[in-house]
Amino acid sequence: MTAIDAPKRKSPWHLWVVAGLTLLWNGSGAITILMAQMGRLPNISADEAAYYAAQPLWLVISTDIATVAPFAAGVMLLLHSRLAVWFFAVSLALILVNNIYELVAGTSRALVNQGAMIVTAIIVVIAILQLVYSNAMKKRGVLS
Repeated sequence: MTAIDAPKRKSPWHLWVVAGLTLLWNGSGAITILMAQMGRLPNISADEAAYYAAQPLWLVISTDIATVAPFAAGVMLLLHSRLAVWFFAVSLALILVNNIYELVAGTSRALVNQGAMIVTAIIVVIAILQLVYSNAMKKRGVLS
C-alpha cells in the first residue's frame, strides 16, 4: 500500500469545534488590537489610545504577529496541517515576551485594574490550551 492508497484518518468532531472557536476568538482579538493600534477602535478611552500610540514599533509588530499567528493556526487546524503547532507556539512565546516587557516597563494594561489583569490571564491560558491541543492532535496523527 502506497502513501496515496493509505486510508485517510477521520477528523475528530472536536477539531472542527476548536478550529472554529479559534478563528472566532483570535480573529476578533486581532481585529480589536489592530483597530486600537490604528486609533480606529470605537469607544476607546483617551488613556488607552495614548497607550497604543506610545508603543515602540517592535512591540507593535510583535503584538500583531502574536494576534495574527493563532488565527493562521486555526486555518492550519482546518487544513490538518502540523504548522498549527508552530503558529500557536510563536503566538504564545510573543504573548509572554510582550507581557513580561510591559510589566517590567510598567506600561502593561494588566496593571490598570483587576478586570484587565483577568483578561490578560485568560488570553495566556487560552494560548497555552491552543498549543497543547494542537500538539496533541499532531501526536495522534490528525495533523500532518
